[in-house]
Amino acid sequence: MRKLFLLAAVGAFAATLLSPIPGANASTIVTVEAISDMSHWLDTGINLNPATTYDFAVVNPATIWSAGATTSRNSTADGIDPGLFTPPTITFDGFTGTFKFGALVGLDSNGFFLIGTGPTVLNGLSGDLKVGYWDTYYPDNTGSQTLSISAVPEPSTWAMMILGFATIGFIAYRRRSAGLHLA
Repeated sequence: MRKLFLLAAVGAFAATLLSPIPGANASTIVTVEAISDMSHWLDTGINLNPATTYDFAVVNPATIWSAGATTSRNSTADGIDPGLFTPPTITFDGFTGTFKFGALVGLDSNGFFLIGTGPTVLNGLSGDLKVGYWDTYYPDNTGSQTLSISAVPEPSTWAMMILGFATIGFIAYRRRSAGLHLA
């Protein structure tokens, strides 16, 4: 009976190791084009869960995109220096936001949020995730940013894994101790 229990415990442990951690999906990589206006922002296909924490990071933070023909309008995903251009306040789809020109911004069912070059770790987001370039005029924009989006495992998930490791370790210890007394 003990061998059957030990075999079941080892099997459960192996299944835990081989199965993905809930909420820790592999990163989703998307390319965000600066020329896409808000009505055509990239729909990532991700349905955000308010109980999950998400990590957003631009794959190459030094990548430049532009809000126009002059180099003074070039920026990373953090946006153009507000000393050069006053950040615009824009209302779209019932939401209002104010970010630097050229900033990488997300939109969920609660409104706009800044992503920038990241890493940006956020929770409480919900609904479909769209991402785009913050601007008031899109036809002269150029460039793109590659964005990585991933769910962060919750502390309770890690606690359960550690508890599982400790249980297997204890079972192995007891088994070895019992074997030493019999010899």
